[in-house]
Amino acid sequence: MPETLNAVIWVRQRKPDVALANISGAMMIQAIIPTALGMFFTAWLLDRALLSAGLVTMASIRGLYLLMQRGKLTPNLFARFGLPYVVFGAGLFFLHLRT
Repeated sequence: MPETLNAVIWVRQRKPDVALANISGAMMIQAIIPTALGMFFTAWLLDRALLSAGLVTMASIRGLYLLMQRGKLTPNLFARFGLPYVVFGAGLFFLHLRT
Protein backbone atom coordinates (compact mmCIF):
# COMPACT_ATOMS: atom_id res chain seq x y z
CA MET A 1 0.00 0.00 0.00
CA PRO A 2 1.28 3.46 -0.81
CA GLU A 3 0.18 4.67 2.63
CA THR A 4 2.70 2.36 4.28
CA LEU A 5 5.58 3.67 2.19
CA ASN A 6 4.49 7.25 2.86
CA ALA A 7 4.38 6.51 6.58
CA VAL A 8 7.91 5.07 6.49
CA ILE A 9 9.17 8.15 4.68
CA TRP A 10 7.52 10.52 7.16
CA VAL A 11 8.81 8.62 10.17
CA ARG A 12 12.33 8.81 8.74
CA GLN A 13 11.81 12.57 8.36
CA ARG A 14 10.82 12.67 12.06
CA LYS A 15 7.16 13.44 11.34
CA PRO A 16 5.35 10.61 13.18
CA ASP A 17 2.13 12.62 13.53
CA VAL A 18 1.80 12.94 9.76
CA ALA A 19 2.57 9.25 9.29
CA LEU A 20 -0.05 8.19 11.83
CA ALA A 21 -2.63 10.55 10.35
CA ASN A 22 -1.97 9.16 6.86
CA ILE A 23 -2.45 5.54 7.94
CA SER A 24 -5.53 6.39 10.01
CA GLY A 25 -7.11 8.35 7.17
CA ALA A 26 -6.47 5.57 4.68
CA MET A 27 -7.98 3.00 7.02
CA MET A 28 -11.05 5.19 7.56
CA ILE A 29 -11.64 5.69 3.84
CA GLN A 30 -11.19 1.99 3.07
CA ALA A 31 -13.66 1.06 5.79
CA ILE A 32 -16.52 3.33 4.67
CA ILE A 33 -18.10 1.04 2.05
CA PRO A 34 -18.06 -2.24 4.04
CA THR A 35 -19.32 -0.40 7.11
CA ALA A 36 -22.16 1.22 5.19
CA LEU A 37 -23.18 -2.12 3.73
CA GLY A 38 -23.06 -3.71 7.15
CA MET A 39 -25.18 -0.96 8.66
CA PHE A 40 -27.85 -1.18 5.98
CA PHE A 41 -28.10 -4.93 5.50
CA THR A 42 -27.56 -6.51 8.92
CA ALA A 43 -29.52 -6.55 12.14
CA TRP A 44 -28.43 -4.21 14.92
CA LEU A 45 -27.68 -6.34 17.96
CA LEU A 46 -25.85 -4.27 20.55
CA ASP A 47 -24.75 -7.01 22.91
CA ARG A 48 -22.16 -6.88 25.67
CA ALA A 49 -19.26 -7.84 23.36
CA LEU A 50 -20.00 -5.07 20.87
CA LEU A 51 -20.35 -2.43 23.58
CA SER A 52 -17.09 -3.61 25.15
CA ALA A 53 -15.31 -3.30 21.80
CA GLY A 54 -16.61 0.24 21.46
CA LEU A 55 -15.38 1.17 24.94
CA VAL A 56 -11.91 -0.29 24.30
CA THR A 57 -11.69 1.61 21.02
CA MET A 58 -12.81 4.91 22.54
CA ALA A 59 -10.33 4.55 25.42
CA SER A 60 -7.48 3.82 22.98
CA ILE A 61 -8.36 6.79 20.77
CA ARG A 62 -8.50 9.09 23.79
CA GLY A 63 -5.14 7.89 25.09
CA LEU A 64 -3.44 8.22 21.71
CA TYR A 65 -4.92 11.67 21.20
CA LEU A 66 -3.67 12.91 24.57
CA LEU A 67 -0.19 11.52 23.98
CA MET A 68 -0.04 13.09 20.51
CA GLN A 69 -1.16 16.46 21.87
CA ARG A 70 1.62 16.42 24.45
CA GLY A 71 4.19 15.21 21.92
CA LYS A 72 4.97 12.11 23.99
CA LEU A 73 3.83 9.39 21.60
CA THR A 74 6.67 6.93 21.01
CA PRO A 75 6.63 3.70 18.99
CA ASN A 76 6.78 1.70 22.22
CA LEU A 77 3.78 3.51 23.72
CA PHE A 78 1.90 3.22 20.43
CA ALA A 79 2.44 -0.55 20.39
CA ARG A 80 1.14 -0.82 23.95
CA PHE A 81 -2.24 0.44 22.80
CA GLY A 82 -2.69 -2.88 21.00
CA LEU A 83 -2.70 -4.81 24.28
CA PRO A 84 -6.32 -4.00 25.23
CA TYR A 85 -7.42 -5.44 21.89
CA VAL A 86 -5.45 -8.64 22.52
CA VAL A 87 -7.06 -8.98 25.95
CA PHE A 88 -10.49 -8.25 24.46
CA GLY A 89 -9.98 -10.85 21.71
CA ALA A 90 -8.81 -13.47 24.19
CA GLY A 91 -11.83 -12.73 26.37
CA LEU A 92 -14.19 -13.24 23.44
CA PHE A 93 -12.43 -16.47 22.52
CA PHE A 94 -12.75 -17.93 26.01
CA LEU A 95 -16.32 -16.68 26.33
CA HIS A 96 -17.16 -18.47 23.08
CA LEU A 97 -15.60 -21.70 24.39
CA ARG A 98 -17.88 -21.62 27.43
CA THR A 99 -21.04 -21.47 25.32
